Amino acid sequence: FAQAALWRLRLPTSIRSRRTSFLFPILEEMARMLFAFAALVGATVATEHATAPSICGDDPTKVPDCNHPDLGSCGNACCVVEVSLPSAPTEVYSRLKEVLSSGMDGTFEYVTGGDPNPGDDLRPYKIDQPKPFQFIVQGRHNAPQYKGEDGDILDFNVASRGSGSSLRMFSLSRVHGALGDAGQNFKSLSFLLKNTQFPISTDFTIVHGCGKAIGVSRAMV
Repeated sequence: FAQAALWRLRLPTSIRSRRTSFLFPILEEMARMLFAFAALVGATVATEHATAPSICGDDPTKVPDCNHPDLGSCGNACCVVEVSLPSAPTEVYSRLKEVLSSGMDGTFEYVTGGDPNPGDDLRPYKIDQPKPFQFIVQGRHNAPQYKGEDGDILDFNVASRGSGSSLRMFSLSRVHGALGDAGQNFKSLSFLLKNTQFPISTDFTIVHGCGKAIGVSRAMV
């Protein structure tokens, strides 16, 4: 294909004889640059359309942990889970912030900044009711069609629990009109938690949303 295109760029013999042969190397180099650029764009588009492992995608039934679709539990679709961890709150916070900041599969973000810009550390406030809260964190999860300001909002708080921690995790479908989530909010939280690599206790519970009937308590399977 490239050779054919280069052939088309060659000028007729009658023109070449008119002291224009100096143009051929320039035109051929321009053609090579054009094809290289097209190949780069094609590769970039293919990468952007590849489904990241934290995305439920077009067929959630084939993706692990996309089996908790929600409809309107927070107005929009949402999911709230809570997990008990043996690690201290400082370790849980540090690891959570680290995995969010890393992007993991390129879809997660750690959110900070703005005005006002409150810190993540709640310990100076000495809160003990309703829980001894230690840290609070915000993040974002992006999907191909919903990213940036339209990406799903992730909120977390870490509280002391005995010698370990209680981690509450929340995901909300951010874009307006997102009544359903096809299981994405639960999937985002599950994927993130697995990447923290914390040992998870059996006390891992859906608190609200995640497809759970409102007012009904159900442990996650």
